[in-house]
Amino acid sequence: MGFEMDSNKDIGKVITVRGRVQPESIGVTLMHEHLFLDLRKNHLPHPVVVNIPGRSEPLITSDDFPATELQIWESKIDSKNLNLANAVAPISDNYLLTDENVAIDEVNDFQKSGGGTIVDVTSIGLKRDPEALRRVSQATGIHFVMGTGYYQKVFHPEDMDERTVENLTQEIVRDVTIGVGGTGIRAGVIGEIGVNGNPITFNEEKSVRASTRASLLTGAAMTFHRGGTGAERHTTLDLVVSEGGDLGRVILGHSDEIADDLELMKELLDRGVYIQFDLIGREFTVDSIDSLDPQNKSDLSVTEKDAITIQKLIDYGFEDRILLSHDVCWKTHLRKYGGFGYSFITEKFLPYLREIGVQEYQINMMTIENPKRVLPFVAGV
Repeated sequence: MGFEMDSNKDIGKVITVRGRVQPESIGVTLMHEHLFLDLRKNHLPHPVVVNIPGRSEPLITSDDFPATELQIWESKIDSKNLNLANAVAPISDNYLLTDENVAIDEVNDFQKSGGGTIVDVTSIGLKRDPEALRRVSQATGIHFVMGTGYYQKVFHPEDMDERTVENLTQEIVRDVTIGVGGTGIRAGVIGEIGVNGNPITFNEEKSVRASTRASLLTGAAMTFHRGGTGAERHTTLDLVVSEGGDLGRVILGHSDEIADDLELMKELLDRGVYIQFDLIGREFTVDSIDSLDPQNKSDLSVTEKDAITIQKLIDYGFEDRILLSHDVCWKTHLRKYGGFGYSFITEKFLPYLREIGVQEYQINMMTIENPKRVLPFVAGV
C-alpha cells in the first residue's frame, strides 16, 4: 500500500537522483550516457593483434618499445598511450570511470552549452554509483536520471541461468521504488537493457520480460542496448508486447547501427517506439571535432550519416520519436583525455543539423519535448 501511495506521486514526474521533478524543468536532455561505471569485463585482453594506424608493427607504445598485451592492459591512460587507446587497444583504465572531479568538469561543459538533464543508463552489474551521481548533480545543477535492469551477458549475475523472471522483476522494481542498495536513490528508467541477439538468448529474453513487467508495475520507461541485431529488434518488441508492455514506453538505443536501413527504422517507428541515435560524435577527437562539414557529400562519418538519416526520418514525420545522445563510457570519450565529451551534441551536432536544414522546432522536439514525453512515469498496473 505504501508503494501504491508513493507511486501516485510519481505519475507525470521525472524521477532523478535528487527526487521527483516536473518534466518542464529537464531542458535539453542526453538520453544515453554514463558517468560512473566499470566496463573492464567487456574488454579483457585476448590474443588479438591491435594494429595502430600508420605503424608497421602492432602493439608499439609511443615510446617506441614493444609491449605485451598484459602490460598495455595494466597501464594507466596518459598522453603517452592515448594513441593506443584511441586505436581501441585494451587498456583497463580506459573502461573505468570513477573520478568525480573529472565528471563535474565534463558535465559543466554540457551545462554551459545549454544542457539540462543526463540519463545515466548504467545498469546492474556495471558498478553504478548513485551517491556520486547525486553529488555531481548537486555540484553542476544538471538533473540525472539513473538506470536499472540487466546489461550484456558478461555483466549478468553469476546465477543468471537459475534466476526466474519474477526474481529479476523484483530487483528492478526495488531499484525504482525503494532505491539502489541502501542509498534510497531511485532509478528513473529501466535500462540499458542488454540485448545483443543473433540470436536472442534465453537470459536476454528473461531480462526483457522482467524489464517489461517492472515497467508495467512502476510506470518507468524502458531503454534498450540495441534490442537485437538488425530485424531482431522486432522480436524484442514482440516479447514486450507478449508481456502486455506499451511500445510507446520503449526506446531502442544504438539505432545508429541501422541508420543505413531506413525501411527497418520506419517499420520500428510505425510500431510506436522511440529510435535513439546515441553514438553521436564517437569518431571525433579534440583535434577533429571541428571537421563536421555540411558541404561534405562523400566519405561520411557515422555522425554525418546519422544526421542524414535523422533528416529523412523527420521528412517522414517521425521527429516526435527521435532521441539523441553520445554514450560516453570510456575515458577517451571525455574531453580531459582528448575526446568529444558530453557537449558535442549541443556545441557541434545541433548546429550541424541546423546547417543541413533541420528546423529549430524539430531540434527542440528531439532534445526537449520527446524526453519530456517518455521520461515521466505513467500509472502502474
